[in-house]
Amino acid sequence: MVGTIHPNLTNEDAVTPDHSMAIFVAELILLLAVGRLLGEAMSRCGQPAIFGQLLAGVVLGPSVFGTLLPDVRVLIFPGTPALKTMIEVVSQIGVLLLLLLTGMETNLALVNRKRRAVISTSLFGIGVPFICGVLLAYALPSAVVPASGSLLVTALFLGTALSISSVKIVAMVLMEVGAIRRDLGQLILATAILDDTIAWVIIAIIAGIAAHGTISLGGIAATIASTALFLGLSLTVGRRVVAQIIRWSNDSLTIEVPVITAILVVMLAMALTTDLIGVHTALGAFVAGMLVGQSPILTEHIEDQLRGIILAFFSPVFFAVAGLGMDLRTLLDPTLLLFTFAVIVVASAGKFLGALAGGRVGGLTGRESLALAMALNARGSTEVVIASIGLAMGALSKELYTMIVAMAVVTTMAMPPMLRWMMARVPLREDEAKRLEKEAAEEGESVPRMERALIYADGSANGLLAARLAGMFGACQQVMMTVMERRTIPDSDRDAASVRDHVAKAMLDTFARAPPPNAAPATSAPRMSIEELLHTKPMEADDTLEKEAAKGYSIVFVGVDQPLSSSIDFSDDQLQRLITTFNGPFAIFFNGGRATGMRSSELRVLVPTGGTVEARMATEIALALAKASNGSVTALHVFDPRDDGDLLRGRSRRQGLSVLVDARRLGKRSGVAVTGLTVSHARPEAAIERAARSENYDLVILGTSLRHGKTAFLGPRSKTLIGSLRTPVLLIAK
Repeated sequence: MVGTIHPNLTNEDAVTPDHSMAIFVAELILLLAVGRLLGEAMSRCGQPAIFGQLLAGVVLGPSVFGTLLPDVRVLIFPGTPALKTMIEVVSQIGVLLLLLLTGMETNLALVNRKRRAVISTSLFGIGVPFICGVLLAYALPSAVVPASGSLLVTALFLGTALSISSVKIVAMVLMEVGAIRRDLGQLILATAILDDTIAWVIIAIIAGIAAHGTISLGGIAATIASTALFLGLSLTVGRRVVAQIIRWSNDSLTIEVPVITAILVVMLAMALTTDLIGVHTALGAFVAGMLVGQSPILTEHIEDQLRGIILAFFSPVFFAVAGLGMDLRTLLDPTLLLFTFAVIVVASAGKFLGALAGGRVGGLTGRESLALAMALNARGSTEVVIASIGLAMGALSKELYTMIVAMAVVTTMAMPPMLRWMMARVPLREDEAKRLEKEAAEEGESVPRMERALIYADGSANGLLAARLAGMFGACQQVMMTVMERRTIPDSDRDAASVRDHVAKAMLDTFARAPPPNAAPATSAPRMSIEELLHTKPMEADDTLEKEAAKGYSIVFVGVDQPLSSSIDFSDDQLQRLITTFNGPFAIFFNGGRATGMRSSELRVLVPTGGTVEARMATEIALALAKASNGSVTALHVFDPRDDGDLLRGRSRRQGLSVLVDARRLGKRSGVAVTGLTVSHARPEAAIERAARSENYDLVILGTSLRHGKTAFLGPRSKTLIGSLRTPVLLIAK
């Protein structure tokens, strides 16, 4: 019966189910609304939004709301066990999701690149404040030490909280001051990443120590061993398993947002695993985020969806609940206020001096070490999470929790202006300036952002050569590929080897010729094997191809026997439907029957340049194929003689030459030789045909836009050119 009091509950605990839900919803409304509004205010003041969310908890807690309107606060936040459990569950899920997001942003390859300075700075930057924090814990008054917990565990928690930087806050401030791409910015970020990683390992070990109830070398050794085993398995076998789970979910499930569900299941499973082995769930969620972030098919769209729900709901609730646990009235006690000041000073001085010493040992200059030490003093969200865990475990009292969160807020708010001032005094090196210029230019490229390619081909000459080019492209760019072979060629007329075999052979040859993939140093990862990159899907029904293409592919390679006919473009029905439904670029191969002498290595590629988006993508793909085969590219630009008047000549020439200069810059960044060629002709298709015939090119790559009416079709010039060329053609169209 609704409203009946359970016999095991007191009157204080007895809240009807209807009222419990209503109060719970009211709490969420307040925490979300106030947290987001104050977060917006903080953001406009140049401070992290999480401080506004923390402040929302303080305002709604006993410090402000409880002082001004105590009766109203008790009505909304009655503190009954049922309501506490409900809001705590949401908060704890928020902790796991925040750690998942932090792990997804963790780049261990970046740590490896700068390992000497990173390791020395991290060890000194953690070790010095950790020791200081442990010693400070033993000097605290007994009133702020939990009576039910171990003083050693409290000291270890305090030492950890005083020594760790927040990678999210550090990254945000580096982006704000425009230093995220600088060498020093990357070094600061890498050190913060290692700090965060070490933090969750330490927390896991401390939680294991606390769980055993007594301090024993055997218990500590078991905790360290189980943590090491978990990390070892996760970063080796686990990486591949998680990637396969995400791929399977994306490709096999038809429900809404299946990848996000898979990611959440992986996170919860790993958090449960760490809990079962006796360490904290935080480590499992953080490592899950690291593995998810390394998945080769985690598209920006999927990541943005996951980030949206975390930052819109769970993050504000967690930080507001964390603020609810702060009672600033405790700081009115002069002794506690003095110790809060001591916590802030010890944390700041210990981190600063430790990171400064570590930077010098790691080979940095004095100014670089100072900037590094200032940046790593930002605690922010990581300390709040650590303090919340300590409070929940009983290792921290509410007073000590308030001190730690106050330290996190003060150190983080002080960091941005100090770092901005210091970074302006660290000069750019010449090689760093060139790298920044190169990275800025690469932001406009399409090929480096491609993650997956779909190959639709049959056993014809067109199909097998398209498979070869796709394999070279996938191996060079580390793009995951799915082969869908169309069985329309009679067995007597088709090659005995399958399309997949041709793709795999091309990949194998490319791996043998080429160094590891062309990837940015900050995001480079170990080269994946052919088994990881290449997959096959059967053509089970007429609409299988279109359904597969809708699963997040970056480009579709097409090689079918007769893609064009004299009466209608793209006479292949499945190809026509695919072009109509797939909203992305196609690479369609033509004239395979004329390519008997086409070389598999050192391809000589001709690519006409016209300044369009499709022509630019064609140039990028030409460079990728030339790089994969140790070949070369000739970029051709055709000038219109009608632009040779006095007014138009200069502008037309400058625009055309700028396109060729851009192609040569792309080639230089890719390590491919690019030759510029110009010609003046009223009919560009005739000029391209003549240029292709005059030299012994292996491949012409054309970039063009498709026209759409009742069906998709090519423009008359493109169609005429493809029909007249004797050289094999790869058409890049969208």
